[in-house]
Amino acid sequence: MKLEHFGMAEPGDCRVVFSATAAELEEAVQAVRAAPGAAQDEDDLLTAAVNRAILKGFSPLFAQLMAEHGLQPVTDPDFELLAVNRAEGFRAGAQFYALPPLEVGAYTGFVQPIEPHPIRQLTIELEINRHHGDEERAADAAGKAALRQQVAREIWAQRCAQAEQRARKELVWQLGDAVKGPLPKQLVGGNYFAEQRQFNLSLQANGINFDQFLKVRGQTVEEFRAWLHAQAERKLRSWLGLLLVAEKEGLAPTDAEVEAAAAHWDAKLDGERTFPANDARKVRQRLARERAEQFIVAHSTLTPPPAEPVVQQLS
Repeated sequence: MKLEHFGMAEPGDCRVVFSATAAELEEAVQAVRAAPGAAQDEDDLLTAAVNRAILKGFSPLFAQLMAEHGLQPVTDPDFELLAVNRAEGFRAGAQFYALPPLEVGAYTGFVQPIEPHPIRQLTIELEINRHHGDEERAADAAGKAALRQQVAREIWAQRCAQAEQRARKELVWQLGDAVKGPLPKQLVGGNYFAEQRQFNLSLQANGINFDQFLKVRGQTVEEFRAWLHAQAERKLRSWLGLLLVAEKEGLAPTDAEVEAAAAHWDAKLDGERTFPANDARKVRQRLARERAEQFIVAHSTLTPPPAEPVVQQLS
């Protein structure tokens, strides 16, 4: 497989054109044809063969691009078939995003409060009804008060743990405010739509109406979209900034650590497997980000929540 062209539409927006010979395509065709349930239609056969050839042959080109141009790809390549002919081979294009020339300012000393949601009195009563028997509920006034205090502390402990996880994320997202420099427009746009999709799924899962949500927040649709766009870019800058922090602090994993992690591939963490050079890149960056997150949290401050449960009394 041969690299024909590499360029950037803007910093970080990488475009590649490459080609395969007729022999390489024919090898892939025969491999596809020999597989169980092979496609019989010529177009389907060629499509499967091209996909197979790309996944096998693009990996060394990808590694070459990273080495020669000092690239840190941050997305999987998106392939496009440009031309294919059984007698001549095929040409294809690939687009992926690499870490643009960003600068990171301070990445320690952040402060984030741990803020558990207050407990409604009704939540305590429901918890008692679900998990405590008639004997406990029939206690005298002092016993009932003690039971309510016990249940409130149990609920508060759970909410504090949940709030600490949220606070850790918020702490790391503060890094996004310190990452300066232009980002590829399409990468920002794609991240915004992914954030919007996640928000919509969250509303559906919790049975919340969008109009009601806006009313509670006191926002118009336009104001909410502007807020969500800013949040999406902030998270993107933080996600990219973690790679810069890992580089500055020497937190990159060794080749042996990457190989060990790749041997126990976790699709929830790393997504789908693609081809060797890209799979190794994804694992390496995931480990680097995890270590950078730990470094930032260790060198920042999480303000503890109130020691006693905050209970909203029934009105």
